[in-house]
Amino acid sequence: MKPIAQSFRAQLHLYIFVSVLFLVGVVFGSLLVNALTLEQQQDIGSHVNQFVSTMGQESASPNLAGVGGETFLSSTMFYVKWVALIALLGISIIGFPLVLALVFAKGVFIGFSVGTLISQYAWRGVLFALVSVAPHNIVAIPFLMIASVASMVFAMHILKNRLFVPRMQSLREPLHRFMTLQTVSLVGMAGVAAIATWVSPIMMSWVVPMLS
Repeated sequence: MKPIAQSFRAQLHLYIFVSVLFLVGVVFGSLLVNALTLEQQQDIGSHVNQFVSTMGQESASPNLAGVGGETFLSSTMFYVKWVALIALLGISIIGFPLVLALVFAKGVFIGFSVGTLISQYAWRGVLFALVSVAPHNIVAIPFLMIASVASMVFAMHILKNRLFVPRMQSLREPLHRFMTLQTVSLVGMAGVAAIATWVSPIMMSWVVPMLS
């Protein structure tokens, strides 16, 4: 936790900026639902209803042990790829602005998901979003923010000290800090995948009967 605390204190302004960008993405994603045509909303609604129906059948005869392993691995790989992409964009230097695009996109995905559930199920959609979208994202978002800020700081350090104002400074400490924060984020994603695999489905099974 020490590297995270140090990064937060030193780069508080960047964390605030990234957080605001993420929240703007959430708002944009929720408003995007209303911009869809009626046919598109109906099509998305049918997929949501099918998912809820499938969850209802699984909750009637749960078998989490059988599919939990595969789901955990696939979820872990998804989040690991997301963090790895953020890290690669930071290392590439010129690609680090795309990190901001990924943060914004994550906000849009969450906002659109929550907005879709609310438009489909009203107040019950809010409850379902709290048990399906919120649990793992509450843990995932801080780690994604840490990875994003670390990539931005590392890229800006290179730009400042090697390109715009060339200086013979060692990259050992910035690179070590960058790798430490990215590793912490990658390890944290395993916990996110565990929540998405075993915690969220159980919580959703409690709410699904209300939606049906």
